[in-house]
Amino acid sequence: MDRKKQPEIKPIEDFKIERAELKTLSNGIKLYILRQGEEDVVRLDWMLGAGNCYQDERLVASFTAQLLKEGTRSKSSSEIADELDFYGSWLQLSCSHQYAYVTFYALNKYLPKVMNLANEIIFEPTFPEKEFHTYKEIKKKQNIMDSQKVGYMAHYQFLKSLYGEEHPYGRIAEPKDFDNIKLESIKEFHKKYYVAENCMVFVTGKVTDEVEKTICSALESIAPSGRKIEKRTSGTPSPDSLRRIFLEKKDSVQSAVVIGCPLFTRTDPDYHKFSVLNTLLGGYFGSRLMSNIREEKGYTYGIGSSITTFKELGHFSIMSQTGVEFTQPLIDEIFKEMEKLKKEEVSEEELNMVKMYMLGEHLRLVDGGLSIADNIISMVGNGLDYDFYDKTVSCINDTTAKDIKDLANKYFIPENFYTVIAGKEA
Repeated sequence: MDRKKQPEIKPIEDFKIERAELKTLSNGIKLYILRQGEEDVVRLDWMLGAGNCYQDERLVASFTAQLLKEGTRSKSSSEIADELDFYGSWLQLSCSHQYAYVTFYALNKYLPKVMNLANEIIFEPTFPEKEFHTYKEIKKKQNIMDSQKVGYMAHYQFLKSLYGEEHPYGRIAEPKDFDNIKLESIKEFHKKYYVAENCMVFVTGKVTDEVEKTICSALESIAPSGRKIEKRTSGTPSPDSLRRIFLEKKDSVQSAVVIGCPLFTRTDPDYHKFSVLNTLLGGYFGSRLMSNIREEKGYTYGIGSSITTFKELGHFSIMSQTGVEFTQPLIDEIFKEMEKLKKEEVSEEELNMVKMYMLGEHLRLVDGGLSIADNIISMVGNGLDYDFYDKTVSCINDTTAKDIKDLANKYFIPENFYTVIAGKEA
């Protein structure tokens, strides 16, 4: 190799994401297997239809997920922690609007022990009362602290305004919700939704035949409940008629600003090309919003735009924080940048730079088995297929300056945007 010679730059023209093998076990659990990795380690992800949209009372879904590790029929929380440490395993728990997730990392040689522990944590927790009250107090204090931050205030008011405060996507926890949550509700929620028929499992890593056999045997030991699991949708949003909302925080030296509008899900044909528009406007460090509002005007340290997609709905948003005296000028510049994209076609040089950045990010997000697994989990959870990822490269490459201008005119309609400001009155 001649190190004095620059490597040839080759365009990314075609790309296909690795496929996972799919097996449906005797008890109804769907198992996705991605054989990626040389080390004797696997990651296991349980995905259960037990997210926020399934709860009838606030906080129940997230509390159920987070309290799984606090005790089982045969182990206390400290014993669980000790066993995880002993086997070199690691556990992560989380909850989204649609799903609850349980993730284990395990060494292959200890996989039988870890699978037994995982089954007990997920399907046989006892939810001890002491740990429940401790966790409740911690989360309540954290909620009170967060609710005093202008960024938090503006973001969650935006979601409330966009979806309605009783909609799962706009329903924000308040201190009183932590007082009202009951342990019995958590136990009932677990009994109803943490069952084999409501579970998908994804395994990634060095999955040998022996590893696959161990996993299948452990998962099939979970008896089916025999019940039909209801499938809930998030429901219809109830957006606020007020398009500009100000939340006062008198002692604040900065204002947080969130500007955005309803959008689509990832299944929409405009998704990929709109992603190019979003990146151009505010989706990376060289974006127009950063160049104008941060670099040129100096109104903020950072500003960005993003597309948020849930399974059934989505939205576009721009977020920043600025000095109180610059709040309105910052807002004016945001709308000016959107208007420019509606009136003037972007240059080929700028568009190509954005495309190269996005293609590089796309490759980074599918670099290695764990990254591919994350994408497959997201794909299954959002009701997509592999074609969504396979066509990403071609859709980015095929986006033209005219596409950008047309999409800006289609979606950047000022009357459809909400503007939320949290801070001190200027």
